[in-house]
Amino acid sequence: MAANGSTAYEVFQNFTLSAAPYYKLQINQGKGSAGDSGNGLSFHQGYSFSTFDNDDAHSCSKKNHGAWWYHQCSHVNLNGRYVTPGTVSPGGFSRGEDGIIYDNFIFRESLKETKMMFRRVKTLKME
Repeated sequence: MAANGSTAYEVFQNFTLSAAPYYKLQINQGKGSAGDSGNGLSFHQGYSFSTFDNDDAHSCSKKNHGAWWYHQCSHVNLNGRYVTPGTVSPGGFSRGEDGIIYDNFIFRESLKETKMMFRRVKTLKME
């Protein structure tokens, strides 16, 4: 939810994570009102989950104050630091990227709240 109360959503039909320790993101392009269009969550396709103690080559988790599947430290950061909603944080890898952002919804303005929901669609056999 944005500071002005507007909301958006994305639905991803094919979302999987690889096994530990990297939890690599496998995702298709989403559909919905948030505007995935290749620069939303699907921009991070194929990237490992980056944390402070297991960061990527660009130190995105440290610079953006949160763990995520970072690709160039940008576009989506739902685990960023909470700053005043509707403002652009002065920090991050690039200005504003350390807030809670989904650029295709509202570019670099920190969001008031987010929600990620998952539903199992089939059971995979683990070998």
